[in-house]
Amino acid sequence: MTEVVFYTGVVDELSFVTKLSEKILKVKRVARIATRDATHSKEVSNYLWSHQPTKFIPHKLELNTSADDRTSLEVSHDTKSSNPDILINLTETTPDHFSSFNRLVEVVSTSKKAIEIARQRFKWYRDRGYEIKVFKM
Repeated sequence: MTEVVFYTGVVDELSFVTKLSEKILKVKRVARIATRDATHSKEVSNYLWSHQPTKFIPHKLELNTSADDRTSLEVSHDTKSSNPDILINLTETTPDHFSSFNRLVEVVSTSKKAIEIARQRFKWYRDRGYEIKVFKM
């Protein structure tokens, strides 16, 4: 069963996702970052490439995918994946295909709207028997 992890109180979503992505790649896991739409995907991708002048996080953007690409980190607004390991959710909805991943990471900002939406998702996962861990940032 998919492990569900909530990171709450995230002040800077892009910075947090960058640090999380670095950790995922360091331990050689495969992840997909679920974005709200194609524009958001490009924003996240641009940040991952340029967050530090001397460093970047290798990843593929949904628009640039190819069959022989074995990049461990994907950025896409589609949650389907051929390598179901970790799904990082940056959307306001419960991802359609989250249960095909080993771990779902819900990133929750400090806004009242984000907190309320996260509470609803938390309850939804809990009511279906998912194991949930919460980390306050």
